Amino acid sequence: MRGWMKGGKPVTFERYYDSEWLERGAYFVHHRRRFVQTWNAVAGLGLGGGRVLDAGGVGPVAACLARSGWEAHGTDVDLRGPLPFPDHCFHLSLCTEVIEHIKDVDSHEVKDLEAFNYSGVRNMLRELRRTLRPDGLLLVTTPNASSLHMLGKWIHGELLLADPHHVREFTPAELGRVAQDCGLRPVWSRTIDSWDQGRSEALDRVAGLLQGMPSLPEIDRGDNILALFAPA
Repeated sequence: MRGWMKGGKPVTFERYYDSEWLERGAYFVHHRRRFVQTWNAVAGLGLGGGRVLDAGGVGPVAACLARSGWEAHGTDVDLRGPLPFPDHCFHLSLCTEVIEHIKDVDSHEVKDLEAFNYSGVRNMLRELRRTLRPDGLLLVTTPNASSLHMLGKWIHGELLLADPHHVREFTPAELGRVAQDCGLRPVWSRTIDSWDQGRSEALDRVAGLLQGMPSLPEIDRGDNILALFAPA
């Protein structure tokens, strides 16, 4: 699943991405490393093929899988509501840089206005769970709210979101907890640096202090989360 042949030559994901997606704009230039990392994570699963759902629309990874023989589907509906697919129909679902954009389900009750209540996120994850085969897998990527990059934003008095258009960002532990509440079992989770954020002297000094404090809990500080789930 690492590539296919074209004109007798192997086509890697990187070559495919650079030829098909970089020209689509600054977003795909900025996210190139992240898409390559996501592809490598999918390729590492060793799946032979099947049906893949890409929540939010067919992006580079699902489109590349389709070039390799997969049947790729996207979505064009509100992800807080029902998905237009039958139960247990997908071998793999991708939810990459989507969950941080999901708002709560609309409500006029005061208790629902007090704080983020995860209602929209839970509905989306439950639908992704419903449409997964019993042996299917869900790969989620999303910015890490406990990253060094977020610490740097706090030091410099900036908004504590990787992007101001995000609704809610997650730590690895929080993402795992919400997924488990929705009938998903964690397979593995890790963080990785997906963007070239730059580092300030102040952040480097604070990061050094944190490393020198063994009493603190060990926390993954990469700027992006990659997490794999299976139906519980």
